[in-house]
Amino acid sequence: MVMLAAALSAAAQATTSSISGTVSDAAGNKLQGAAVVARHEPSGSEYGVYTDRNGYFNIQGMRTGGPYTVEISYIGYRSVVVNDIVLELGNTFELDTSLEPSTDLDAITVVSSADDRFNAAKTGAASNFSADDIANVPTVSRNIYDIAKLTPQAVSPKFGGLSLGGMNNRYNSFLIDGMASNDMYGLTTTGTNAGLTSANPVPLDAIEEIQVTVAPFDVRYGCFTGGGINAITKSGTNEFAGSAYAYYNNQDFYGTTPGKGVAERTKLPTQSTQIYGVTLGGPIVKDKLFFFVNGEFGLEKYPSSYYPGYEGAAISAEEAGRIAARYNELTGYDGGGYGRRSIDRTSGSLIARLDWNINRSNTLSVRYNFIDGQKDEYENTPTAFLFNGTGYTSVSRSHTVSLELNSRISNKVHNEFRAGYTNVTDGRDSERQLPFVVIQGLGETGGSTAYIGTDRYANANSLDQHTTTITDNLSWYLGKHTLTFGTHNEIYHSHVVYVANALGAYTYNSLEDFENDLASKYEYNYTDASVTGSTTWGPKFDAAQFGFYVQDTWKPSDRFSLTYGIRADIPVIFGTPTVNETFNNSTIATENGVRTGDVPRTQVLWSPRVGFRWYADRNHRTLIRGGVGIFTGRVPFVWIVNNYSNTGIEQKGITRLGQTDAYGNIVSTAQSFTTTPAPTDDSDINPTIMVVDRNFRYPQVFRANLALEQRVGNGWLFTVEGLFSKTINNAAFSNLTISDQGNRIYAVDAASANEANTATYYTADRNYSAVYYMTNTDKGYSYSISAAVERRFDFGLGIAAAYTFGHSYAIYDCTSSNQRSNWGYGYAANANSPELSFSSFDTPHKLTAQISYSRRYAKYFGSTISLVYQMYSGQRYSLCYAENVDLNGDSFFGTTLMYIPTEAELEKMSFADDTSKDKWNAFIEGDSYLRSHRGQYSQRNALQTPMEHRLDLHFAQDFYFGQKCMRKVQVSLDIINFGNLLCRDWGAYYSVSSSKLSPVKITSLTDDGQGNKTPVYQFSGASYGKDDVLSRWHMQLGVRVVF
Repeated sequence: MVMLAAALSAAAQATTSSISGTVSDAAGNKLQGAAVVARHEPSGSEYGVYTDRNGYFNIQGMRTGGPYTVEISYIGYRSVVVNDIVLELGNTFELDTSLEPSTDLDAITVVSSADDRFNAAKTGAASNFSADDIANVPTVSRNIYDIAKLTPQAVSPKFGGLSLGGMNNRYNSFLIDGMASNDMYGLTTTGTNAGLTSANPVPLDAIEEIQVTVAPFDVRYGCFTGGGINAITKSGTNEFAGSAYAYYNNQDFYGTTPGKGVAERTKLPTQSTQIYGVTLGGPIVKDKLFFFVNGEFGLEKYPSSYYPGYEGAAISAEEAGRIAARYNELTGYDGGGYGRRSIDRTSGSLIARLDWNINRSNTLSVRYNFIDGQKDEYENTPTAFLFNGTGYTSVSRSHTVSLELNSRISNKVHNEFRAGYTNVTDGRDSERQLPFVVIQGLGETGGSTAYIGTDRYANANSLDQHTTTITDNLSWYLGKHTLTFGTHNEIYHSHVVYVANALGAYTYNSLEDFENDLASKYEYNYTDASVTGSTTWGPKFDAAQFGFYVQDTWKPSDRFSLTYGIRADIPVIFGTPTVNETFNNSTIATENGVRTGDVPRTQVLWSPRVGFRWYADRNHRTLIRGGVGIFTGRVPFVWIVNNYSNTGIEQKGITRLGQTDAYGNIVSTAQSFTTTPAPTDDSDINPTIMVVDRNFRYPQVFRANLALEQRVGNGWLFTVEGLFSKTINNAAFSNLTISDQGNRIYAVDAASANEANTATYYTADRNYSAVYYMTNTDKGYSYSISAAVERRFDFGLGIAAAYTFGHSYAIYDCTSSNQRSNWGYGYAANANSPELSFSSFDTPHKLTAQISYSRRYAKYFGSTISLVYQMYSGQRYSLCYAENVDLNGDSFFGTTLMYIPTEAELEKMSFADDTSKDKWNAFIEGDSYLRSHRGQYSQRNALQTPMEHRLDLHFAQDFYFGQKCMRKVQVSLDIINFGNLLCRDWGAYYSVSSSKLSPVKITSLTDDGQGNKTPVYQFSGASYGKDDVLSRWHMQLGVRVVF
């Protein structure tokens, strides 16, 4: 008799699986010394142990996948052989065996595992995706996030990446083969290496399995407060096998203009996407040494839009010609042209892996991963036009080398050692190195802007990162207890150069001003060569995060297990920013207790955790699991490095304004145009300073999880799961140059002022442009409740569905790479006092349903069809004022939340025209949230775009070379937003730039003589947009040869 189950027990950093269980006789007596040998059939890898005095055994460090054959033997008993065991990443497969007495030494009982398998004994929320699962998911981008987003607690934010458990996507841990592959510096929205060029971190064809974890209570999990994503690459086997594949789509693979009642439906302009790849794996020495390689290349091309001559273009061809001629006169370069240009993205990757079965007790894996990506950064809008040479190319390259050694030191002791090194370089390539020019007042209405010259952020912009990772886990198996002692360490070095406006930037209010060299603003930033030795200096930064942990997994019976442990993370920053004594002795610094030269001090961050699994019945059909614990993450290092660059010592700058006449016309230029800008005596009169709380702690959350899993009938699995997270430490930001001196903004007028309709008008210390301060907040929480069902049938049909309801709340969303934006985007009525509100990652409703069917038939053919439906709540966004003038004195325009006046208050407010009052009232009455919150400031992220629905299709047709042969040619078709193909009005995709709309403009302020302000309003209107491209159906054709 054999009892089989699978129990999630390893960490997100895990790369292997394990088998454990008991061996007893027919009377239930435990057998000591029984031999247990597991063989991975594809590779011949063998793992063997003997049972202890309690009849227990535990085999760790096993290759994922299968099938495995396990043989249990004992002298005087009939041996048992269990076939077709497939191991999931990070899972412990439980195998309890009863042996029958026999005098026949060759007697064997053969059992198949397939009929009685139960894959649901994890402690916290997690999802596993096998190679077959990955192959059946519809995808055009072929990105790992297309798979991971099917996790019930996962959401894809509009600005990129993947949010897990309602948390910031920057707080996830992304791993390849258990090695950290995060964007440690924190510039990318994807959170992965080479993410600035949108390059895939690992090709799908190189992945054996993906694990997404949200609430693991094993202390080996670490370095995240969102979730962990771990991709395990494929290994070679005893059979040579490989594939060559290609995917293609162009403008004809998109639908025409989406939506209902469209008068003229148009196709997209000429564009194409191509992906080519090859895989090969096999034995170097049979049963001993194996290799696997994957190479992939991608090329995407699409044309620019809104160029002169394009319908709805920002400027005319005549204006563009005059600008090009003038810039050529000044620099000898015409800006690179202004017609339609091609926007390209290329990426290439290589993965090479060796696996060596040194002996039955030791296995070694070595992997090399290379990524090379290039992406043109160029985009026009109906009100903004870039000359072709103003665009630049983002360049990213990544090299990773890693090794893993799994050793069975004895029958009771297993050790897992991993080490890796990653080098990532990011930069921006520009066609020329010339000043940046902004010309305003263009187009028919004068509301358009043109940009020519080298992008202001592209000249001095490079990043070089080096990360070394060392992990060791020692497991000591003591019957009912398994002790784990481990350490995980990340050592980091970076060198960043970032100087905006390093070639000078000029702003002109009109084309005539540009032609007459009358600049309204001149900006030039540089690093002081007398201090740094260069005008484009950048800081070097060194840090580490050391982790140590101990844990016990206690299994008093085959129905209950308890995992409890504690982890200590110790972030260390080596070196400090330059001390600016002038600032440190200033009133701002002394009153707020801040200093340049400070970095977060070394502190021990504790993460105790407890998790349990309890089978409520003897047949292991009802599982209750859960746990509580603390999780400690990383911080994007850019937030700390900013304090090295902005001390007021190294980096200097000039900002000059031109002189105007009584009518606002420029009469004296801010700076005569030159291609060789240089520091002057008025440099850095009021610098920007960035400082951090010396007691700043890396992000931490408390997390609790409880779930019920129930097997019903023959293979149905139902799950109900609750997840709760409470912020312990998160980043918070403020601008210390502004303070509340008692002055107020009257949203209505002074006579009607009350607590609800007034806000702070800040007084600014003009000695500094800004002093951005980073500290901690403990405000914020999220929760979710999910229900899921799944079933896989023997005839090839699989169905699964999951619904999740939840909310996420935060003070700051921390979606940017710099303190200024993180502070400014914390939209508030009072800039330095934001309130707890919905986070940008809040998604109240999500429904995912998938059905797939795969079958081989007629000897030489096979077909697979898969449909994935997702329904999810729309994007959260805020209502803020547009500002012609600084509404609240914070020097950050457009981030003050809009007040929602009552009808009576509207009658008392001042407007710039006769129609704004009625339009604003109609706007308020047309929205249920605004209508019910009149007389209040709107809350951050209070509104949402409409619910979105997506139906995607994957179809693959196989043509086999032989009746029993696995070699084949496969033709596949993926259709994203298949619903839009069925009905033009389905599948709409909505988005709101910067998560805000500004329907009301502040045109001017009146002062009561005591420093209090009353705005003059103008209703300009604003609404969320429907993305013309992403709302269309999109198809991709693939061809694959498997050999």
